Amino acid sequence: MSTIFLTGASGYIGGDLLDQLTKAHPELTLRVLVRDLNQIDTIRHLYHDVTIVQGSLDDTELITEEANNADIVLNLAAYNHLGSAQAIHHALVERQNKGKPAYWIQVSGASALAAAELEDPSRIPGSANDTVWDDYEGIDALRSHLEKHPQRRVVDNYVLSLARDSPQVKAAIVYPPLVYGRGRGPINQRSIQLPGLAKLTLERGRGVQVGSGLNRWGAAHIGDISQLIVRLVEKAVARVDDGQLWGSNGLYLAGVTELVSRPGRTYAELLADGCQTFQELSQRVVAAASALGLVRNSTIDEITAEEADDLLPWGGTLFGTNARGAGRRARELLGWKPARGDIEEEIIRTVGLEARQLDLTRG
Repeated sequence: MSTIFLTGASGYIGGDLLDQLTKAHPELTLRVLVRDLNQIDTIRHLYHDVTIVQGSLDDTELITEEANNADIVLNLAAYNHLGSAQAIHHALVERQNKGKPAYWIQVSGASALAAAELEDPSRIPGSANDTVWDDYEGIDALRSHLEKHPQRRVVDNYVLSLARDSPQVKAAIVYPPLVYGRGRGPINQRSIQLPGLAKLTLERGRGVQVGSGLNRWGAAHIGDISQLIVRLVEKAVARVDDGQLWGSNGLYLAGVTELVSRPGRTYAELLADGCQTFQELSQRVVAAASALGLVRNSTIDEITAEEADDLLPWGGTLFGTNARGAGRRARELLGWKPARGDIEEEIIRTVGLEARQLDLTRG
């Protein structure tokens, strides 16, 4: 029986994964890191067979101990906490030196694909970019891109360095895109980008976009993100290593479609379609709010990246850059078959939910 140490169980992705793992693989031993006492009580009540470890990512001795006793570490709590990453690394090296399995799945984010944009002083936020990253046939270019921007993705590059310095530790990094859908986890069931945009639109009574709004991100349902990670866990449990799953090749983009779906269109066609933009997403959010009688103005205001940072969490990055990636590696090597809800339906559901949270009424 494999033991898994999970961080981020109270979060959106980590919580959904916790729920899916316990249902799909009850035979696994799960130990989860949780800091807040109230959250501990909630998780313990919902998941009786899960062991709670009280602490935070700053508790490096605790992280080291737990990682040293785990066959698989799922670090989903943060993408930029170097101290905990170093603790996990050192513990897994020690574990592997004892002849025990040592697997590490790290979650990052698709904003890594925008690193070059963010470091370009001539860039115009909200502008289009035709680059589409491929994690399968284009794995070398993707890896090179990440390595060129070490300050923006410190942990990613640290994990990548294991392939060279500690190849006995089998590590992989997952890059969720714009993630939508209600999470099934015990604490946070709300994403960031789509709910944030819906909430801001309702508060202002009009839509917003960064600059021209012609920038694009990939998108995926939360359930599909969890399923991808479950597939990686299954490979780790089975001790599968063919040279393609882990290490320098273990980079998994998770984009399924680009924001606004179009029935009958292939993913390649969607990627080539210039209409799949944040401008169109904003228009759909406004249309949904208008249909519910919550806004009367269909105007989309253009704002700067700095204004977006003031209005939305990491707004200039999450709403003003391009992060386009074809998630092929998981499909080809893990048998990942994303098949969850349509983002069109999710836009309507999210607008309604955010309206209820704001206690807004029709008209």
